[in-house]
Amino acid sequence: MLAYKQEWLDNKVLHEEAEEAYKQQCISKEEKERIFQAYPVPFYTPNIYIRIGLFLLTVIIVLFSLGLLGLMFIQLVKESWQGLIIFFGLLTYGALEFMIRETKHHRSGVDDALLWGSISLFLSGCIMALPYNTPFTYCLLVFVVTAYAALRFADTLMSIAAVIALLGCLFYACINMGTAGRIAAPLLLMIASYGIYAWARKWDWKTKWRHYQLCGSIIEITTLLTGYLSVNYLVVREASNEFFDLNLEPGQSIPAAWLFWIFTILIPLAYIAAGIRKKNVILLRTGLVLIAGIVITIKQYHHMAPIELEMTLGGLVMIGIAYILIRYLKTPKHNFTSQEIDNTHLLEKIQGESLVVSETFTVPTTPAPGFNFGGGTGGGGGAQGGW
Repeated sequence: MLAYKQEWLDNKVLHEEAEEAYKQQCISKEEKERIFQAYPVPFYTPNIYIRIGLFLLTVIIVLFSLGLLGLMFIQLVKESWQGLIIFFGLLTYGALEFMIRETKHHRSGVDDALLWGSISLFLSGCIMALPYNTPFTYCLLVFVVTAYAALRFADTLMSIAAVIALLGCLFYACINMGTAGRIAAPLLLMIASYGIYAWARKWDWKTKWRHYQLCGSIIEITTLLTGYLSVNYLVVREASNEFFDLNLEPGQSIPAAWLFWIFTILIPLAYIAAGIRKKNVILLRTGLVLIAGIVITIKQYHHMAPIELEMTLGGLVMIGIAYILIRYLKTPKHNFTSQEIDNTHLLEKIQGESLVVSETFTVPTTPAPGFNFGGGTGGGGGAQGGW
């Protein structure tokens, strides 16, 4: 299913781990070079600066090509220019497959631009050409196309788009169910988000789906955020005004406001607690980021002090907490530490791998012909001598 050659992707991961092990002085430079030679990676993957440049250049080429094609066939596509956009999106996708297969581009900026450009053009043309212009249809189309792109190219942005489009399908389906569906929409979105999160957590990203491991982590982060935002009081209140025509006046609350206030405050704290208990970095960092969501929501409806004073006091409190934790965890406690630690399991893996490679490339020693008896000594039990 992947457009990229899986063997090269495996070798690329091994190169990264070997480089890390070399930096940690677990293997020598010669061992690292042997690993690189034994497991080649023919992909073209430049550094980040060249990647950005190639991305921008490819975007310019795609846009100019679309404009040129439109000018050449302006009379033919005057009434069906949506078809031209769809056709050019498919043409761009063909160029993407060609660049990956023939020129071996992988995260070079060129394949990124061609992927995002082809998907954007195809979806734009399809949405404008659809006879049934409903948000649910748009979300369903986006989900199908981006899910395919995520599976084909293991692209994180496509994974995010697929998750959001799927939740969008659920949201608009709830709206179409009437009053009961609209009332239940926030809770259903929260349940669906955490359901997708549970699936992503339990899915086997280490063997068959190992090349989608980063996509799995991105899906976890996305669903944790959408699960919180779907029941955040600020989001629910403003979405109710926008989509459900509640027309709430300033100071008015939505039905069951107390429930959404509880979710708004407790969910980030639950993320942090679960992250500490399970030693899950994604949960912990997401919870810390969403603390800002609590502050913004409370600030929106309850004015306490000037914003400058609140930000200053908040920064001082956070600096104080960070300082106390760094001092407290300078000596590891309860499997937590403030010191930078090595990725020991990765290094052990690299040491074993490098040992295999070293043994593979070691030149065997050929014994001399014949069997040469040499001098030896023996002794014990009071006897000594030579033979």
